Amino acid sequence: MGFFQKEVIKEVYGKAYGQLVWVHKIDVNTLCRDIRCVELRGKANGGEPVTLLRIFSLKEVERKGVVVTGWQTFDRHPDLILFEGHMTRADEAYLVRKAA
Repeated sequence: MGFFQKEVIKEVYGKAYGQLVWVHKIDVNTLCRDIRCVELRGKANGGEPVTLLRIFSLKEVERKGVVVTGWQTFDRHPDLILFEGHMTRADEAYLVRKAA
């Protein structure tokens, strides 16, 4: 079984990936090996459709014994969110650091 439902956990992609590397200085190897996200369709900036992102560490989730079942998992465990934000349809990423 394990701690993860693979279908809800995704690799970080697009400009969000680039922002984590270039702006937030996340090592590419760490990003590829350990950092993942969950998504939710939403709206921002006066109703613009966006993809909401919560970015987390697989190692931390496993260490704490949390089963990631989707977006709501992090409502109950906000301390596990490393970054939170959204991506626009034009692949612009807006991420805010939440935890160390």
